[in-house]
Amino acid sequence: MLKSITAAVLLLLWPAIAVLAGAAEPTADAGQGAFTYRTPQGIVWEVTADGLSSIRVGERRLAHGTWSVFNAEPWFKDAGSGAVDVRKVLEKSITIVNERTARVWHRLGDVECLASYTFDGEDVLISARIENRHESEPLRVVGFTGLTFDFGRPPEGQMMVQHISYFQAHGVGLCHPGHWSKIGGSYAVDDSVGVGVSPWRTGMTRTLILWDYGSWAPEEREKSPRRRLIYFAVSPVPCRGARTFDLKLRVSTNRDWKHLLQPYREHFRRTFGEVRYQADFRWIASDYLNHSQQAVSNTNPYGFHGGFRRIDRPDGAAAFCDKLVAALKENGGQGVIVWGHGGDDPRGAMYRPDFDVLPPEVEANWPTLAGPLQQAGLKLGVCTRPRHLAVRADWHSDQILDINPDDPGHRAMLWRRFETMIGKGCTLFYLDSFGSSFEDVKLMHYLRERMGADVLTFAEHQCDAILPYSGGYSETTYTAAGPDRPAGYRLWSDSRQWEIYRWLAPGSQMVSRLYRVEGELPADFESAESYFFRNRITPLLPVSEFGRIEQCGALQSSFVDPRGKWLHTGPVPGFPEDR
Repeated sequence: MLKSITAAVLLLLWPAIAVLAGAAEPTADAGQGAFTYRTPQGIVWEVTADGLSSIRVGERRLAHGTWSVFNAEPWFKDAGSGAVDVRKVLEKSITIVNERTARVWHRLGDVECLASYTFDGEDVLISARIENRHESEPLRVVGFTGLTFDFGRPPEGQMMVQHISYFQAHGVGLCHPGHWSKIGGSYAVDDSVGVGVSPWRTGMTRTLILWDYGSWAPEEREKSPRRRLIYFAVSPVPCRGARTFDLKLRVSTNRDWKHLLQPYREHFRRTFGEVRYQADFRWIASDYLNHSQQAVSNTNPYGFHGGFRRIDRPDGAAAFCDKLVAALKENGGQGVIVWGHGGDDPRGAMYRPDFDVLPPEVEANWPTLAGPLQQAGLKLGVCTRPRHLAVRADWHSDQILDINPDDPGHRAMLWRRFETMIGKGCTLFYLDSFGSSFEDVKLMHYLRERMGADVLTFAEHQCDAILPYSGGYSETTYTAAGPDRPAGYRLWSDSRQWEIYRWLAPGSQMVSRLYRVEGELPADFESAESYFFRNRITPLLPVSEFGRIEQCGALQSSFVDPRGKWLHTGPVPGFPEDR
């Protein structure tokens, strides 16, 4: 009786409260157990005892259904037994808290869910407290779903989608942060409205936002305007324990991706922090020193390339500096990164995880290599492989195992390797086979705390969460014009994702080299270095392509100052926009 009186009083007072607060006027129908919130932009949200049940934009129904928890363990390989029963809502209720908040309670088998829906402008924060009453089994992966969106056409945006069988085959490593889900937030747009979705207050955990197809029939799938929203959190709820999961939704007639992803940007900064290194955007030279096992001989015991790349010889190390120091200084380069500085190891593993272990001759010649570069104010860098350990597979060859980022002994061992090379004058590091997993993010966070801001690293693979701790490395292909495409450059890390990365993490860095030319590159076409600088990418120029060094240095002066900082935040006058 008291609850009914309270609800009635709130209904009478809400219009006055809303006017005094300058807020939108929510309404609730106590008889139907529904709560309605209307934004000034004309977005109408409805919450019922089934959860978030409807989103309307003017006269149009954008979304309908329910919003409830489920046991997501069966979605992922080796994620759990699925024993915690969350199959069916057995009891439900809604409580109107105030003009902006409603709470929905569900009992589902072994689980109770109390979800608060708090509205603020164009956003709703869904905060779900999950209580696991199972006597012995944790709920290892929590899922939320039930809301179906009907867009005006097949939606576009940052939308992850894949069949359940894919996750069942590969496991939770597909979640963000990782190689498959590289950006943790999501947005979807049609011609009139946009939807932004973001995890909220998760800490360093795996999450995943999916926009499942309305139908997986081959002729429908991406052609259908219907999508079903699913949210996963890999954050176990212990048996006889509880955990709260938050998610933020933004629905707006402003379809700009930055507006829709703004809540995710706030979450990203809170979770992963600001960029922790002082990027230098001047171009970098690169060179490959190791050749192959076929090059190994009595006179070349480590399989190096010849000439100035024979850093196992004093004259080779000196020739290397003669080749690079003046060229870098005269054309504004910051330094050089070398691959295969230990030669070609007969035990395999290509770019070795034990990158600080040098052949005795290379060790002896290292001051000859590093000294002149350091004296000229230039940087030296080497290739590393920070996620892996090399162990014996048999008498002749090694195999590779993953480092455990949560093992203090593993972390200390890895840091000693970097510390050794920093002690040898290295302040640039290429991170091979690294950057696009949750484990890599944790490991790089640890390394960055010890490296400080002045040592720069470039991860071969990226997700957004690695960029606050390490720069990225990519390669680029030029493709000639075809019947269905214009000529242009393609950044392997994806230029649109790089645009989102640097918006999420201002000051982050990407380096790239022109790796492949498919077709003929016209003489009057934009140079690769111009493409790089326009897209805020640091050119990586192989020594074998130093024919472009003067052009690279001249272009750089229009984009980057002598300290390595960008001169412009927007388009550079006199340079073309993307083709």
